[in-house]
Amino acid sequence: MASFFNWFRKAPNYFIPLSLVQNPESNRKARLIVAFGFLGGAFGFSYAAFYFVIGHYAGAHIIVMCSSAAVLVPFFLRFTGWLRVAGNIQSLILTLGFFGLGNIEQGVHGHAIAWLTAVPLCALLLADKRSALIWCVICFFATSYFCVLELLGIKLSPSYPPELHSLITAVGFMGLTLFMSLLGLIFENGRARAFKRLEDAHTDLSRANEQLVQLNQEKDEFLGIAAHDLKNRIHNVKGLAELIGDTDAPVPDQIREDAEEIIHAAVRMQESVGNLLAMDAIQEGKFQLTLQVCDLSRLTQRVIRNYRSALARKRIQLEFLEPSEPVMAVADAEATLQVMDNLLSNAIKYSPYEKHVFVRLENNGNTCHFTVRDQGQGFSDQDKKRLFSKFVKLSATPTGGESSTGLGLSIVKKIVEAMGGTVECESTVGKGATFTVTLPSGA
Repeated sequence: MASFFNWFRKAPNYFIPLSLVQNPESNRKARLIVAFGFLGGAFGFSYAAFYFVIGHYAGAHIIVMCSSAAVLVPFFLRFTGWLRVAGNIQSLILTLGFFGLGNIEQGVHGHAIAWLTAVPLCALLLADKRSALIWCVICFFATSYFCVLELLGIKLSPSYPPELHSLITAVGFMGLTLFMSLLGLIFENGRARAFKRLEDAHTDLSRANEQLVQLNQEKDEFLGIAAHDLKNRIHNVKGLAELIGDTDAPVPDQIREDAEEIIHAAVRMQESVGNLLAMDAIQEGKFQLTLQVCDLSRLTQRVIRNYRSALARKRIQLEFLEPSEPVMAVADAEATLQVMDNLLSNAIKYSPYEKHVFVRLENNGNTCHFTVRDQGQGFSDQDKKRLFSKFVKLSATPTGGESSTGLGLSIVKKIVEAMGGTVECESTVGKGATFTVTLPSGA
């Protein structure tokens, strides 16, 4: 017996196309249509047998035709996948069948009209709200037809002996109660199954999210450790290369050139690692700033020294327009260095060979400005809209084979705004770009 019920529970799966299985709601409604078809067929053939036994042959023929059609609907669904159409076909079969029975079972005095009023509910369960409204209108007029006949005194003659009317009506109402109860149970079972699948999916999603969060934390920790280690080693390599390049002892030209290349590569690696560390700290909310009065002139000279080899390599002339008096700003020194480093690096990176890069500092009342202008490719209007976004590749490309993480300008904006400043860009395609950082004055 248990194996039979297990087979009966799984049988509807055969009639549900794969296209409907993927969506929980479509799958639930398809199972309901299949169950409704076979349940209606079982009820219908049982009623037909009862009608044949008592001699109600016209009613038996109507029920046999409707029941046969109802049983075919699951096969129609299987081969077409038309869910809404299948639900409406079932509603049509019910309407035609019970309207026909009403005409041969004394209209409002029979049980068929009660079945007819249940059609809109079936349409709601099997199709959708729009279909249910349409069938509500159709069944309203169908039942109104029988009511009007009754009000006009027109009697519909039964096609069975009059003494059987009470028996047929009683059995009909009992069948309606049983059928609607079973349909409700099937609907609730499908709803519970769909809800259980939704809960299981939610549980799996929560578990997967927890694993992703843990993996992301482990990844961030690993990258943080690796980046810090790389930063220290790059600093050592760069320092040793600078010692070789700056020594007064006689050094072969090839070694000096190799040392410059090492310094250039180390600066680029420092930039990439510094950007990764800064972005990780910003995203984790661990980016700490210590605001104090800083001398922007000293910070600018320090950054320029780091790019001597990169400037020489592309034969770019850097002009530093330093004011006669110190430019003091309220800022975090290390964070400001990173801002200057990113802007100067980009100016060199996107400038053609043998061009000029201009760096300028100035006081302006309560604010001070750090400006970097290049003679590179500039930015289009579309580029400007995405200029300070993360991991964005713009139309301009490095002119000396340099790499870019797409993080530099995003980090610049976040750092500057965190220090109470602003960063702006003025650019025209083919005429270079000018970046201006404004910080609170510390004078």
